[in-house]
Order: sequence, then C-alpha cells, then structure tokens
Amino acid sequence: MSIGVQQLAGSLQRGLAPVYLIGGEEPLLVQECCDQIREAAKAQGFDERELLHVDGKFDWSELQRAATPSLFASRKLIDLRLRTGKPGREGAKVLTEWAESPDPDLVLLVSCEQWDASSRKSKWAAGLGKAGERVDVWPVKARELPGWLERRMRQHGMQPEAEVVELLADRLEGNLLAASQEIDRLALLKGACKITVDDVLRAVADSSRFDAFTLAEHMLNGNLSAGLRVVSGLRRVDTPLPMIMGALTKELKTAESFRLAMRSGESESAVFRRLNVWHSRQQVVRAAARRLDTRKFFGAFKLLLTVDRQSKGRAPGDPWQTLENLLASLAA
Repeated sequence: MSIGVQQLAGSLQRGLAPVYLIGGEEPLLVQECCDQIREAAKAQGFDERELLHVDGKFDWSELQRAATPSLFASRKLIDLRLRTGKPGREGAKVLTEWAESPDPDLVLLVSCEQWDASSRKSKWAAGLGKAGERVDVWPVKARELPGWLERRMRQHGMQPEAEVVELLADRLEGNLLAASQEIDRLALLKGACKITVDDVLRAVADSSRFDAFTLAEHMLNGNLSAGLRVVSGLRRVDTPLPMIMGALTKELKTAESFRLAMRSGESESAVFRRLNVWHSRQQVVRAAARRLDTRKFFGAFKLLLTVDRQSKGRAPGDPWQTLENLLASLAA
C-alpha cells in the first residue's frame, strides 16, 4: 500500500508490515521515515538489524544470507540501502520474489535516495508496496515550507512569531536538513517558549558556514536574486568574509577543474569521485561548467582577490559590494 510521510506514524501504530519501501530525494524525510520504522520494529521484538549497502558490485545473494535465522535473535530487520533506486535485473527479480512470500519474522526496509518515475513505476517497487508499505517522499514545496517549519518548531514546544517562520523559510531556501538543524539549535538555546526574530538572528550567527555554501551554490547556478538575499543575511550577522571567500573559492575551483577535465576527455563519474562531489551537488557543478567559460572563471577569481584585499584594508571599496558584483558577473 502507498502512504504519505504524514501517514507513516499512524500506520506503524496499527502494526508492523513485513516490507517497507521508502523512496525520495529529500534526505531528511527519508532518514526520519526509516528511523520511525527501525524504532517501531525494535519495540515489537525485532532486536537484530543487518545493514546492506547496494552498489554496482553488490551480490544479491547477500540478501538471502541476511534472511537466515540468527542464533541470537529470532526476529530481524534488514536495512537495505538502495541509493540509486535501480536494483538492476537480478536485484529486481530478488526483490519481486521476496515481496511474493515475505517472512513474518523479518522486516525488509528498502530506502532509496534517488527516486525517479521509472523507479516508482517498476514491477519490483509495485510488488514491495503490495506486500507492505511504500512511502514516496516528495520535496516540500516553497509555499509549504513555512507551515512545515512552524509544525516542526511547535513539536519542540516553541511558539514562533509569524516573522520567524518567514525569515527561516527565506534564509534556508528549502534545505530541510539545514532547517531541522536550525530548529534543533533554537530548541537547545531557548527551550519551549515564544521565539522572536531577534532570537533567530542571534542563534543563526554561529551557523554562517552553511549560508556561505548556500551562497556558493547560488553563484554556480547564476541565481542572482537568491544570492543577493543570502549576501544580505550574511552581512547582517557580521559573517567573517574569509569564511565566505573560502567557500566560494572552493566551489569555483571545483567547477573549473570539472570543466577542464571534461574538455580533456575524462570520465565524468571518475572526475566527480576525484573531486569529491556528492551526487546531490553534481548537477550544480555540471551546469556551471557548461555555462561558464575561461573568461568568466578568471574574472571571478580576480574579484575574489579584490574582496580579500578590500576586507583587509589594502584596496579601496566595499568588499560586500564587490561580492555582489561577483554574483552579477556570473549570472550575466
């Protein structure tokens, strides 16, 4: 059966299914769904848990081996991490067969970080959903984010002012993991009480590193309006410019290195591994490398050098204005 994220808790209270399939590209929500299932399974006597990571070299007989009863526990949860949402022909066959005859002493939890239309419509996914519960995790839309943030804060006992929710929604740009961290930070600092805009500004001053890399992503995407909003926020909380420059320089060097490697004929996947670019960021780097040329990269590094000199009083001008000029030059 297919259910939504909000329905999972109620479903678990009614009883544990033999199979769970969690798929979606919102890491925080996927993780929290899996956490709920693991906790419910443990509470119902599934004391043993075995973790399996599926990659290109995964032997699907490992899943059958994991299903073998243990000497120490009669009930087990098998936590299968299928990151790509693509089990391949052999894996699809194994999962389909599992769905046809699930073991009541086993809970199979399959989680996928990538979840496209072909995965959602696959025979193996339909089979797992029919045998147990399937949760398709959808991103929280921009118009839904303020409500999501408010509910999250109230779960901690906080009563946010309306402006607080708007500020967080604008600042976090839909990054739910960062939003959760910010709310947890506020809960630790303030506890269950009314939360004001000043409370948020004081609390987020220590998390400017996240904002710096958010700014870097807007820079690579050429998203001028969003980038300028982040710059304004960073300036408002007196974020050290060297921290911002470090993030921007790192991301620009990564994009330029990727572009040059592609021009020389290297394998894209090998380059991403060499540059330590996570899958969630690969599209940003790929798009920037296609959009920006040598002249743009050279001009960007030159402006970053100017920001550095201005911040140290070694050149005239406002470094924050130069930073905004940098964003404008890469968005043009």
